[in-house]
Amino acid sequence: MAYERSVSPSLLAADFADLGTAARQAESGGAGSLHLDYMDGHYVPNITFGIDLIPALKRVVSIPLVAHLMIANTRERLGDFIRAEPDFLVLQEDAIRKPHTLLGAIRDGGIKSGLAINPSRPLKRIHGLLPHIDMLLIMSVHPGFGGQKFMPETLDKMKEAHELRTRDHLGFELAVDGGVNPDTARDILGTGANVLVAGSAVFGTDDVGKAIRGLLNL
Repeated sequence: MAYERSVSPSLLAADFADLGTAARQAESGGAGSLHLDYMDGHYVPNITFGIDLIPALKRVVSIPLVAHLMIANTRERLGDFIRAEPDFLVLQEDAIRKPHTLLGAIRDGGIKSGLAINPSRPLKRIHGLLPHIDMLLIMSVHPGFGGQKFMPETLDKMKEAHELRTRDHLGFELAVDGGVNPDTARDILGTGANVLVAGSAVFGTDDVGKAIRGLLNL
């Protein structure tokens, strides 16, 4: 099974005063999707976007929106996010109970489902869930803030995830988030991961499109 390479710029690194422009620049520059980090000040210390950002962005771009929920009360707020209609809803696996139920609710809402796993969490904790997701997000930094340094020890987890999806003919996107830049992306792509979530490596440059193309062409 072929897995298409794409870049998913993280709006966490964009200018919060002009997110619409940043989103349009990413789309015109060749981004495959946009990554929206939702942080609540509880699961992680940072606070980021409101749910209304999703319909606002859908009015200005047509590429998929990936809502990554780093929140403590996922079950209570999941319905609100489903109604906002992002293209993907990615849940932190260590922040939820009854994952089958929540992933099923996402899919029943017509949205693609995903799980994110932190650097310290072994992949074996979610082996049984892999056939039921559309995206696996490997965190290569501890969640909470952008601009962190890539943790190379997470490369083994990426390799394991790709081997599992290849062995079992699974179609989920294998995304990596944290410290992704031209220096680290080559090793990341070498594991079989196919979606690069990049923040400052895209929005921290003078030319968003050039940065995206640079990652795609590695």
